[in-house]
Amino acid sequence: MSKEQKEKDITNLLDGRRKFEVELVEGVTKEFYIGVPTADDVRQADWEHAKTYNRALKEGVFTVSEMMEILKARKIIGEDYDEAGDDLRVSLAEDVLAMERETDKEKRMELAVKVARTRESVFQWNQRLSGPMASTCENMANDIRVEYLTSAVVQNKDGSRYWKSFDDYKVEKELVVQTKARFEVMLWLEGVESDFLDKAPENIVMRELMDVKELSTSAPTEEVLAEVEAAGEDSVAPVEKKKKAPKKVTTRKKAAKKVVPKSEPLVEKA
Repeated sequence: MSKEQKEKDITNLLDGRRKFEVELVEGVTKEFYIGVPTADDVRQADWEHAKTYNRALKEGVFTVSEMMEILKARKIIGEDYDEAGDDLRVSLAEDVLAMERETDKEKRMELAVKVARTRESVFQWNQRLSGPMASTCENMANDIRVEYLTSAVVQNKDGSRYWKSFDDYKVEKELVVQTKARFEVMLWLEGVESDFLDKAPENIVMRELMDVKELSTSAPTEEVLAEVEAAGEDSVAPVEKKKKAPKKVTTRKKAAKKVVPKSEPLVEKA
């Protein structure tokens, strides 16, 4: 292979990496890239996985099967849990369908907010199981495997490793970099795009409707998108308040006119 071909292959490899950005301080953003792990990286990640699992098991941490039995015994999960979860997912699907079929812009916006709330309810309900499961031998081992791979595959623009070793990753002082990198690598390993939240149906509808002139003054687009991505009760509620805000301002202005001392011109106009 010629030198030119090698350089071309390297360039193509670098250009094909997934990129993500981290805001280190206000106004300062740094770019990071996710490269392909080597065979040795994968072996070392598996080794860290095995060590963590065995250590957790030795220390008395529950396995997944043991945790499932405990949750069932305490009636945290079971048939009722499964049925309620199914009902929430059906409700979410119905809300999405109603939102997609609605043609009135105001009602469609309201349905988008409702979908966001329902999706958050599904997430919170699933936490009854996924929360405890995070503290099992298997999940602790999986977490350390992802962290090791994160330390190995996160790169600078020139293709060099951002962390020279796993120890460097573990003592990273910029926690925002470590957290964001781990999240991005986890999505990459699962084959999920970084902007998967933006592709949720309700978020797409929000963006489309916020581009419409009569709705664009209700609330800043960036704030609405941030609230929908959070998809929480507290994060969605302000959207409705901001939609009513223009009316409240108009009411206060009318009230202000009433308390002005009456003068002859005003009386005549009345």
